[in-house]
Amino acid sequence: VIPVSVFSLRMSVPPSRAHSEVFSASQYGPEMPRPPKYQNINFFLVPTFFLHIIGLACLWALWYYLRFTTVFPYHARVFYCRDVLLYKPNFRPEDFNVYVSYDLLYVLGFCLPPLVILIGEIMFWLFSTKPRKTVLATCAEAKVHLFTRRLFRFVSIFLFGALITQIFVDTIKLMTGYQRPYFLSLCNVSISACTAPLEHSPSPSPQLACNFRNADELRYAWLTFPSLHAAFSSYSAIFASCYIYYMINLRGAPLLRPFLIFGFLGLALVDAFSRINGYKNHWRDIWVGWLIGFAIALFLCYCVLCFQEVYHVVVAKTPLPPAVTQVEERVSPFFSWFRLPRIHAPSVKEEYVVYEEDINPPHNDTVPRQMRNQDRTYEVTTTTESFHRTISPPQQQTTYHY
Repeated sequence: VIPVSVFSLRMSVPPSRAHSEVFSASQYGPEMPRPPKYQNINFFLVPTFFLHIIGLACLWALWYYLRFTTVFPYHARVFYCRDVLLYKPNFRPEDFNVYVSYDLLYVLGFCLPPLVILIGEIMFWLFSTKPRKTVLATCAEAKVHLFTRRLFRFVSIFLFGALITQIFVDTIKLMTGYQRPYFLSLCNVSISACTAPLEHSPSPSPQLACNFRNADELRYAWLTFPSLHAAFSSYSAIFASCYIYYMINLRGAPLLRPFLIFGFLGLALVDAFSRINGYKNHWRDIWVGWLIGFAIALFLCYCVLCFQEVYHVVVAKTPLPPAVTQVEERVSPFFSWFRLPRIHAPSVKEEYVVYEEDINPPHNDTVPRQMRNQDRTYEVTTTTESFHRTISPPQQQTTYHY
């Protein structure tokens, strides 16, 4: 016979752990029990490392020949000898206030995002309490630290995207051959040489209409679309902003993340629009360059990278096979080195009372009554956090009488 008297069910719920953040400034409750350690040797780790190095070296060589040599020819586009859009003054760097040279562009673009990643990974290692996955390379003694793997992964993918961005931009430049706004001022065009219809430059050799014979400067003035400054600065800014957005979450300093993100975007805007003030690029060059850098950075950050790693630990009754990856709960090294005063919340007791009307009678030929309070949702508040919890009554077991 199923009793119909009132009974109570009490459960003790430990305080939940904090949300996984890079700069988590507190730890809740005792340390979680660690799962058993298993050895999982990743034999593809070392070959993949060398493949990445070789691939980056090949991309670097291709970018060098596209940018700094004349191995690849460019398309000499026919131009109108009286085009006012190409008669802008040829300013020198000292003639206007804001000028971003290629040296400064490469230093900031190649150094700032890796520096942000390095600082972020150091803080992630010091303050994060997320579970850690140990990876073994070649043998059980060759452990690869999570900090090393994450740093190499993020920096290598950033360098890959940076080289791809510049290779795409330089390839489009060589294929289109659009002139810069100061092209005719530098070219010192000879109108008598423009014998083509409507005073266009001679085809297929438009260079014959120029009195200026410096091949390197003419080559540079013939390649404006799209803007390398805009593409590379936008790529670096978006990549660094995505890393900051996904990895930094300080509840005590909510303005830090938007301050850093808008700071990088501001540097990219200054770099891109300084090219327009100096008549080095057209408006279309800036917008197309921005779109190229933005698309490549967004694709790599959203589709390729995984900033916050999630590990699924399965509790099984049978022993796990030895190929299971080792995952362990980790205490932040910072708080293990420096003991800071903390406030511990008292244990939270949750009580659920099942009443008589919540229980189905054993034999009921009529329509069952509407049951109340089967799922009870209430708010639990402690000194560290507040959350909602739903408790359902236990399922009744049917008793058979013979």
